[in-house]
Amino acid sequence: MEYKAGTICESLAGHDRGELFVIIEEQKEYVFLVNGDSRPLAKPKKKKKKHIQVIYDEEEWKSKVLIERGRIRDEHIRSLIRGYKRRGQS
Repeated sequence: MEYKAGTICESLAGHDRGELFVIIEEQKEYVFLVNGDSRPLAKPKKKKKKHIQVIYDEEEWKSKVLIERGRIRDEHIRSLIRGYKRRGQS
């Protein structure tokens, strides 16, 4: 399983179980997650990889490019997650 920056994932454990996040960084057994709201870019959530489920999204390349260039903002993260939720309900 790949834990790449820009990938959408779902929390499987903890008080945030069921919430969607975007991975912004990976380190050994941890990932750093943001959702643009309760977890902004300025304060990412550090979570063990075994406690998340990666969701492969066809739009992830957009967020990956923004993250790599350092041009992403909390609004982009919220928009990405909102868009994924909308497509899932169709």
